[in-house]
Amino acid sequence: MSQIAAFADEDTRRALKALSADVQASLALNRTLLQTLAALSPSLNAAAERALEHEIEQALQQSAPERVVELIEGARDRMQDAPDQVEMMGALEFALIAAADALPDICDLEAAETASLARG
Repeated sequence: MSQIAAFADEDTRRALKALSADVQASLALNRTLLQTLAALSPSLNAAAERALEHEIEQALQQSAPERVVELIEGARDRMQDAPDQVEMMGALEFALIAAADALPDICDLEAAETASLARG
């Protein structure tokens, strides 16, 4: 009987170890996704922060374990740790939008080319 219990304990340990590895991988992928979103633009950074705030509220309403709330808060705090980078990204995003707006429209290019050909 003790051998059966030992096998059951070993199976449980293997299952928990596999589950723990899956959870760790999922957390790592989520952290990577959040960091990538934050790096893409200030708008995405703000959206990710709002989503994390919502998840914190949900976790508290559902009486999630304290560790869950701490992990989500930690992710949110890490995103807020780089305000200088967010400012730089905002300036870069603004400059890129301004540059894109300054480019002539395709229709304008065609009209200018037609006018140029007509003149000369």
